[in-house]
Amino acid sequence: MEVQSKHFDEVFDFKGKWDVPSKCGLRILDRNGKSVVIVTEIYQYNPGSSVTYAGGLLLEQICSAKGLDPDNVIYIECNPDTKSRLSFYAEEYYRVDFSRENGQFINPTYKQLSDEEINELIFNEE
Repeated sequence: MEVQSKHFDEVFDFKGKWDVPSKCGLRILDRNGKSVVIVTEIYQYNPGSSVTYAGGLLLEQICSAKGLDPDNVIYIECNPDTKSRLSFYAEEYYRVDFSRENGQFINPTYKQLSDEEINELIFNEE
């Protein structure tokens, strides 16, 4: 279940739920003045919380570590293709939007992105 590095530029260490040390793949792109933050699940190389389970905590930590304005971020979760026969491991991208309360990101909503939508976000540099 190897995750190819084509999905991320760096491994990002973060504190998951209950401050458990965790890791994810991270890529940040600048698109039309917005920061597109793509977090990738790295499965067995992550000793802690998944990107989905950590969601808002992870976004807060990325914005803090990378100096990003959370109001100017498009947050994407990637479940990469691991070449498994199980459909659970098929490659999927989700745009995640959060409500904010007392500075925390809560109540995530997920929208699965089509291949066209993710290609436009990743490859469109206008």
